[in-house]
Amino acid sequence: MGLSAREKRTLDRIADRLYSEEPDLAESLSSFATGAVTSEALPSRQSPFPAVLLPVALLAAIMAIMALALPPVSASEVDPAPAAHILNRG
Repeated sequence: MGLSAREKRTLDRIADRLYSEEPDLAESLSSFATGAVTSEALPSRQSPFPAVLLPVALLAAIMAIMALALPPVSASEVDPAPAAHILNRG
């Protein structure tokens, strides 16, 4: 994808200003702009889905086994707090 006319003009103004303010730096940087500009295709990224699926599936299986194997805890089985620590002020 090429640059638009506006982007080209902006870059030309930046280059002109650099040559006028810092000629040594501009000359040094101009050596990098020789030759044709090519692009390289980036490798496609694989979806993280398979890498995430295995640990999530294992965790779900462990939780399901624990839910079936452990007895349920009901509110009637929980011991209330002992009343011995309550002080009467009177």
